[in-house]
This record gives sequence, structure tokens and C-alpha cells, in this order.
Amino acid sequence: MNLSVQIMKRSAALFFSESDLQLARDNLDREPVHSALSVLDTQRTDPLEAAQLFALNYLFRHDGTAGDAALEVLQAQNFSSDASLDLPAMKAQLGWLSVMAMLRGHPRWQSVAETSRSQIDSLARRELQSSADMCPLRLSWLAAVSMAEASLSGDDAGFQRAADVYRRVVDAHIHPEGYFKDLVDIDGASETYAAQFSATCALVLMAEMAEQIGVDLWAYHNRAVSVNTAATYTYYYYFFPETWKWEADLTRETTMGLMRRDGAFFEMVNRRAPLRGVEQLFAEQRPMFSAIGGGLTTLTHGLVPPKKRRWTLW
Repeated sequence: MNLSVQIMKRSAALFFSESDLQLARDNLDREPVHSALSVLDTQRTDPLEAAQLFALNYLFRHDGTAGDAALEVLQAQNFSSDASLDLPAMKAQLGWLSVMAMLRGHPRWQSVAETSRSQIDSLARRELQSSADMCPLRLSWLAAVSMAEASLSGDDAGFQRAADVYRRVVDAHIHPEGYFKDLVDIDGASETYAAQFSATCALVLMAEMAEQIGVDLWAYHNRAVSVNTAATYTYYYYFFPETWKWEADLTRETTMGLMRRDGAFFEMVNRRAPLRGVEQLFAEQRPMFSAIGGGLTTLTHGLVPPKKRRWTLW
């Protein structure tokens, strides 16, 4: 696979295509697109959130001013100052790589974003060298950052290494019921639902990144266990936290807060494998936006593309 060629041909961003944007443009007055537009027009004080929305405006509305604003926010970041990547920093790096991907067509891309990308690349490569005994949560996010960087740079080998980590996590760490064995079913673990939620998010984002360049990780499974197994399990306990046996006193307030903050990736899950009873989730949470969970996914993934018609003679 020539990754750089695939990216140029197929992908407008890490997690969505130009056809996804056009589907939304063609349905501006239709829900959920209409409500998502109100988020697209908001002003954010958090730099990553602001850059995400500026960059999406640049692509969605061909707004050069918004593209300039996104680049200015990006240029103000100093990624080389991170001596090591803790989990929140790793998630933020993926969010920034998503911003860079949306700005690839900007005239000043080379002078600004390429420098930032290379800084993140050096950090990710260093972290991968010590990944042998890494817990599946940290490993999944590191692989997601590495896959994003490889997708931006056209690094076939780097992409394949990240995809191999994805498969390894599915093979070794997801129980057939859907929980991450080495995150929730361990003595003394705390905030286990949050860990389950976060690991699921990382794998979903990797599957969607790969989808954009024609690599189907969504379908990858080992003995019927896949990313959808983990996503369905996580989704169920969003509604029924009192039955989550891995953590005492998990509440709907907690699960709703996690979903509000980082759960935008569930729009991707629902598009690929429709979730039973998802109307209640969307009634509570749409429009869904998370700078580290896939962006403004209600806009980019909220509508299901129409199936291609098969023509017959009779």
C-alpha cells in the first residue's frame, strides 16, 4: 500500500472525507447537521478546541480566515517542550494532529504545521521504544498518535506498526464480553469505567483513521471480539452504571459527564455499526464535540451516507 497516495486521493482529514463534508453541506437544514452548525460557530477559550473548530470551518465552508486563525493557534504551541507524554498530553497530541490534517491544503501548511508534526513525531517514536510492557490504555493512545502522524507523513511502515498494535490490543486485552481485562478486572483499580471508555475511544479513532485510507480495521476481529464489542459494552453501561461491577458507586452523572466531554467517537461507532436504542443517547448528548474524541462528529458522521443504488435491467 502506498499510504501517501491513498491519503491524497481519499482523505480530507484524519477521521472524515470530503464526501462526508458534502453530505452535511447538502443537508444544512436537516438534523443533526443543523444543531451541529451552532457548535461550529462557537468561540472557544481552550486552544485545541478553538483550533479544531477553526480548521473544520476552513474545510467545511472554505473559509480562509478560519484557516489562518487555526494556523495561528497551532503556531503558538510548543510541542517540543514535553519531556514525556502522559495520557492527557498524548490525547491532546492526537487532537492537534487532527487539526494539522484539516489544514493540509492551506498555503502556509509547510511553514507552520510540518514543524509541529515533526515535533510530535519525535516524541511518539521515543515513547514507542518503551511500549513493550505498557498498559493497554496508554498503548492504545500511543498507537493512535503514531497512526495519525504516519497518516500525515505518508509513512507506510509507521502506519503498519500502529495497526499491528491495534490488532494486538483487540487480540490480547478485550474480553469476549467487551471489557478491557487489564484495565478493569484488576485489584485496586479505580475509575475503571473511565479507563474502559478512554481505551474504546482510542481504538475507535484508529479504526476510523484507517477507514479513511481504505484499510478496514473496523472488521478486524479475533474469535468474534472486535472494537465494536468494546464499544457496545461501554455504551450499555452508560445507561446502567449501577450494574458496573468493576467500580462502586458509578453514577449516571459520571457516565453522562464522560460522554459529554469525550464521547463524540460514538457517532463513528453508530455509523459503522448502528447502536440499539441510540436515540436516547443522541437526545441527551447531541450535538457531540470533543477535541480529543474525533472532533465535531455530529456534523461529520451524524448522517449515514445513502447506499449506492444497484441498477438492473429488470
